[in-house]
Amino acid sequence: MAKRAAKGGVVISQEIMELVNSNNAIRGSEVMTALREKFPKVKFNNASCQVAFANARKKLGLSKTVARKPIGSGSTSFRKPGRPPAAAAAAPASSAAVVIDISVLQAAKALLQHCQGSADAASQALKQIAALQMN
Repeated sequence: MAKRAAKGGVVISQEIMELVNSNNAIRGSEVMTALREKFPKVKFNNASCQVAFANARKKLGLSKTVARKPIGSGSTSFRKPGRPPAAAAAAPASSAAVVIDISVLQAAKALLQHCQGSADAASQALKQIAALQMN
């Protein structure tokens, strides 16, 4: 759909597109100056012209927009400074306070020997025992 001309008979976005096509390095203030020189009797809305200028540059591929990632997306680059990562906040309390009896260590050694030294198999066995709620 084509743009309609404003009261002064000027299609602002089309004029700005032509200016940007002719000179890729032109700035927004230079566009406004050129428009005022070309159409001295027309009153231009500065904000509308700046939007049309940005849209023209985007259509021509002269600028790019970068979207920010949402805060909860797991990205650490947008985290507030000084706030620890979520994994570090969930770290268990000091493990030095836990005292393990020698008989528990001997049972763990026997379990590892029975699982042929596989810690993964031993931990799976312990998880299954916990799921069955056996003592």
